[in-house]
Amino acid sequence: MDQHISLGMFGAILVEPADGLPEVDREFYIGQHELYTDGETGEEGHHQFDFDASADEDPTYVLLNGEVGAVSADGPHGAPEAEVGETVRVYFANGGPNFTSALHPIGNVWSRLYRDGDLLTEPAKNVETTPVAPGTSVAGEMELVVPGPIKLVDHALSRVVHNGALGVIEVSGDPDPAVYDES
Repeated sequence: MDQHISLGMFGAILVEPADGLPEVDREFYIGQHELYTDGETGEEGHHQFDFDASADEDPTYVLLNGEVGAVSADGPHGAPEAEVGETVRVYFANGGPNFTSALHPIGNVWSRLYRDGDLLTEPAKNVETTPVAPGTSVAGEMELVVPGPIKLVDHALSRVVHNGALGVIEVSGDPDPAVYDES
């Protein structure tokens, strides 16, 4: 089972409440999982699944949407884009098979966060980082008030720096210095 999940055989099924969720301007779907290979991180060429590395929970990669940089300007579809003044919803599934993710949007907070796939209960508000266990999903919404990149990370930051768990939402629009004015 761990091999199947590590190789990308996971996902989520969205079942909205009868009346739907509140409208947002954009929705993004992101999945995270670990990949255990007999190669080193960044090493080119074909690699085999490494059952010992999986048992030791020592991944070669921690991926978003199946590859390093998939949710970024370097990805096959470029970085997801949004604009200042919009609200975005991120559906996030953690396939695992082993690690709990500490999902965090650097440059924003989850204005509303639906935990553990629960779209019926009132969402938590203004959450910085949320744990997402293997086999679990969340839906997080963000209000976009300033331009610039929002980096989606697993806040176990070694997974970002050494294993590839980084996504970016590019937010365009005019800056608003008043956002940062304390007066």
